[in-house]
Amino acid sequence: MKYSSTDHLLQKIARNEKGATLVEELMTVAIISFGIVILVAMITTGVIGVRTVDDKVLAESLARSQLEMIKDAAYEADPGTSPYPSVTEISGYNVEVSIEYWNWDAVAGSGSFTPTQRNDGLQKITVTVSTGGTNIVQTAAFKVNR
Repeated sequence: MKYSSTDHLLQKIARNEKGATLVEELMTVAIISFGIVILVAMITTGVIGVRTVDDKVLAESLARSQLEMIKDAAYEADPGTSPYPSVTEISGYNVEVSIEYWNWDAVAGSGSFTPTQRNDGLQKITVTVSTGGTNIVQTAAFKVNR
């Protein structure tokens, strides 16, 4: 039986193989552990990101719904005594509505929005949605007495 040069090389490698050392095994375990740690960190970051986006989308939806309910309602000169309708609150989220009134100064020929009530027929409605004491979304629209 004749051996080729490839067979001879394989036999030589097999005879000289003494096994892996402890250092090599520890390095292998360390590299695999490092990969697992990176994978867990990526998953955790992804979960936090999804939760943050989910909170923002829900808050934007609540704010838009609140503004649409106010726009659809009849104009109230004094929303303090006869408030505009409000959305059904979702547990953990707070929807706050603030109203500023357009006050026209005929002498100065200009006007501005102030929190002081006066019925000049224009209101700036600001809706703020928060959760856990942190404001997530704030949006505004105008209500005109027509």
